Amino acid sequence: MKHLILLFFSMVTLAEAEIALRQYNGQYCYDGDTCYVMIDGTKAKIRLLELDTPEISKPKCEAELELGLEARDYLNNLIANASSVEIKTDYEKDYFGRTLGYLIIDGDDASAKIRSNNLGVVYERGNKKDWCS
Repeated sequence: MKHLILLFFSMVTLAEAEIALRQYNGQYCYDGDTCYVMIDGTKAKIRLLELDTPEISKPKCEAELELGLEARDYLNNLIANASSVEIKTDYEKDYFGRTLGYLIIDGDDASAKIRSNNLGVVYERGNKKDWCS
């Protein structure tokens, strides 16, 4: 029985990838809900769970762009000034191929911090917030 338990934990450990934030163009995150990472030495992006922030790449109005930039800068600033940064993920991917996960900064969920500062909302599939109204 001990050997089966040891084998199980060995298999779980082998299934986990090495994942870490990386910078691109001097930033850790592309926008308020998507960050740059390395997964087992491969460049990738992580999409933060339970969070939707305004679009930067294709905003519908100037107000959405400005709030999106504010959310991105807030998140990048949190990371730059953090004592600890952790990524929790099951390695599931979204429609765009981004790994889904939580970003934990100094023990706090980054998604919750962004929402509490009115820079994002809880993500609801199929119900995109209108940041222009």
